[in-house]
Amino acid sequence: MIPRNLKSKSFHWVFMSMLIISAMLYSASTFPKCSASVSDSPTILVDPPQTILSGATVGTLFNVSVSIANTTAFAGAQFTLSWNATVLTCTKITEVLYHNVTPQDSWTNIWSIALKVNKTAGTASYAQTFQDTSAALSEGYAPINVTTANYPEGKTALATLTFNVTNTPPANMIYQSSLALSIVIVGDMIGLPITITTVDGQYVIYGPPEIISTLVPYLGTNYTVTTETNASLVPDSVGFEKINDTSYKLDFNLTGTDGTTAYVNVTIPKALMSIGPSDEWKVDVNGTEATPIVTSDATNWYLYITTTLSTKNVEIFGTVPELTLLFIPVLMAATLVAVGLRRRKPV
Repeated sequence: MIPRNLKSKSFHWVFMSMLIISAMLYSASTFPKCSASVSDSPTILVDPPQTILSGATVGTLFNVSVSIANTTAFAGAQFTLSWNATVLTCTKITEVLYHNVTPQDSWTNIWSIALKVNKTAGTASYAQTFQDTSAALSEGYAPINVTTANYPEGKTALATLTFNVTNTPPANMIYQSSLALSIVIVGDMIGLPITITTVDGQYVIYGPPEIISTLVPYLGTNYTVTTETNASLVPDSVGFEKINDTSYKLDFNLTGTDGTTAYVNVTIPKALMSIGPSDEWKVDVNGTEATPIVTSDATNWYLYITTTLSTKNVEIFGTVPELTLLFIPVLMAATLVAVGLRRRKPV
């Protein structure tokens, strides 16, 4: 049975006071932090968990959500999200969930206690419930349930935040920091806190790519191999060597911050290295086969490869076009000899 004072404003102040007191009791350090996928327990999480920006410039915008998952029978929620204010600015926080579950003609019943951004401190605060919980209950949009029964992934956004990149790293450098949740409270219909797990997010901003052209000598000619990467090419690490009569190897080392994802786009002149018409490029990263994205034009091959760092050795195997060109005349000569022998009459 719902108490009569459920309809009064004083109850709601009591409700939020309890949430604030709960926040003190259940500090951010008390809540378990997860770095993996969302568990089956009630969770508030930054979504997506990682935002990667390659080649971002000042003014680049991106959005993240703070979502709630696997939570039932709640009426109020709050959180604070913080970030590195020297790198990012939050331009806007937009309430989502309560405006989705509440019919538009009842939006006046949404009590937005906190929905604001402190750009200097690098924080955003959110606290939402209903003005009249009894009315929300009788009209069927409270309590709120977020499960796989009504949300395919068992989660939905409480709010979305739009960020603006205000500082970018130099070439081959990375700015990496957390989008950290704190003061995370979810309250039930009578204002009691629901045990909740929190999952922080992370953003990674890569500086401009490093583009290096290396001269590779072969049979008296210098060929230019170009690497474009958000990691760093180890100086003097580019090698070109013969493996066997039909195979050659181009290799180099990439290095960068441990655990980050790097890409390298390698431009290889077709006059230096190629593959047969029915063959595929073979690429190994630290001895493990990788699958490149391959494109080409009239003069070059372009191999796009991704890997996680720290330092990785990349090996690209192919054939040298001259070997194929030399083999064709030999094959033709052998064929002509064979034909000539067949045409000779026996003595």
